[in-house]
Amino acid sequence: MASAVKGYLVLEAGTPQGLRKPVGTSIIIGRTPDCGFVINDPSASRHHVEIVAHGTVFHWRDLGSTNGTILNGTRMLEGELRHGDKITIGATVLRFEIEASAPAHLAPKPSAFSESTLTFGTDFDPAARPGHSPDELLEAAYSVLNAISSNYETCSLQDQILETTMKAIRGQRGGIFFAGENESMLAPCPVCHKVHTIREGRLERADVDDVRISRTAARRVLTGGESVLYRDKVSDSDLNMADSVMALHLRSIMCVPLRAKSKILGILYVDADRENQAYSREDLLLCAAVGNGAGLAIENAAMHQQILERQRIEQEIAHAWIIQQGFLIREWPEAGTGRFEVYGETRPARVAGGDFYDFVHVDANHVGILIGNVSGKGVPTSLSMAQLLADFRQCAHYVISPVEVLKSLNGDLFKRSRNGMFCTLCYLTLDLATGQALCANAGHHPALLIRPDDVELVGHATGQPAGVSASPTWVDAEWTMDEGDTILLYTNGIISARHPESGDEFGAEGLARIARSLHAQPPRELIEAVNNAVTAYCAPARPHDDCTMIALRRL
Repeated sequence: MASAVKGYLVLEAGTPQGLRKPVGTSIIIGRTPDCGFVINDPSASRHHVEIVAHGTVFHWRDLGSTNGTILNGTRMLEGELRHGDKITIGATVLRFEIEASAPAHLAPKPSAFSESTLTFGTDFDPAARPGHSPDELLEAAYSVLNAISSNYETCSLQDQILETTMKAIRGQRGGIFFAGENESMLAPCPVCHKVHTIREGRLERADVDDVRISRTAARRVLTGGESVLYRDKVSDSDLNMADSVMALHLRSIMCVPLRAKSKILGILYVDADRENQAYSREDLLLCAAVGNGAGLAIENAAMHQQILERQRIEQEIAHAWIIQQGFLIREWPEAGTGRFEVYGETRPARVAGGDFYDFVHVDANHVGILIGNVSGKGVPTSLSMAQLLADFRQCAHYVISPVEVLKSLNGDLFKRSRNGMFCTLCYLTLDLATGQALCANAGHHPALLIRPDDVELVGHATGQPAGVSASPTWVDAEWTMDEGDTILLYTNGIISARHPESGDEFGAEGLARIARSLHAQPPRELIEAVNNAVTAYCAPARPHDDCTMIALRRL
């Protein structure tokens, strides 16, 4: 019985360097104190990566982080961890370790061969089927490995392995099984969730429990890492194996490991129940060579699919950003009106999020500014944002009360909302004649009122975000803006920007400090200065979330 496997994370680059923590059954890596492994890196998300132990195998996955995760130099979303793998998050590097007592299928032994013989009490003659000459063996091995070397689709790759191998050894029946959660469990293909099999040249897929094979032989290969050949000579080998072979009426069995870079992915299993068929040692050598190459090919195919998935996501992000830019205002009213100035801008992080802003000239005496953040990332979020802005522009022209506008938006958003999607919103209207400001806040950050002698947080959230419930309750906040006063709305990316050394957030205090010194500046210059201050605060890293602001100044 193999010893229990323990995984550890070692902080290779970061503070404190050399910190080592056990993974246990699971661990989350991120910035917040509730994470099992807290890293002080501004590029890290609050909950960035999760590692989960499944028996003796450790799986990791990116938890939808803003800046992504790099494994061994390649940006990936998830996968299986091996001893020595390096996880990079921003400037932080974590090394994954497995203690020395890990079982063989995680740290495979050098290739070994075992030939056991069983007696059938028949007149079967193993010499009836000639073996391969050395030249034929090399040619067959080259032919098989060459055929599978450029296939990066996991399912078709397995079919190709079976077809080419069985043709080379003139095999009767075979299949590819993957290692399960423990070292003796067989699992189907991780893509189609079926076992790829072949019989008499015909490819089939079946449920793992429906494929009858010698499980003892399979377990022996998975746990010991050896290639096994059974045929009909007298032997006192494993009686359990003999029982299973007799029950299945098998005449010959070969089973070899599918070796990846640092583990055994599964097995290539071949058997026969014909009286005139016995697999030879040359057949076993060929299958073992195929197993080594096939394991690497399957591993490469899985990595290739992860890279393609990452590229698909990045392309989706690019499309999402195009959608967002198409709906955000780019041309702003001239300051020459003499009554107000307004300007908004969004600076995206690497991943396009759901930040947005808008401005509306309600009537001759009223203007409004809106800011919000739709939960999630990518195209679905951008489409929801676009629909919400279209609804807002239609509603805001005939409804003055911000609360009533938010209620109208909430009704449509709640009907469309799927999988928990919601939206924080803050909408403010200004009466240009009287200076009366009305503001409704649905779960968003408060507004920052900038006066010549002070700054103040106003318009705090009075209810939950839009889209959460059918009938939320919000309240209009009211205050007066004098000439020269500016109101600034902003998203989480501004105040949650982190210092690379201390890990402290820029915060509302940092925003207020910058705004206080710029109270006389137009909105465009104010927003530019805040963005520059946030960028400098995070340097050399970048803000990990979108930085979006809109400011309105009464003249």
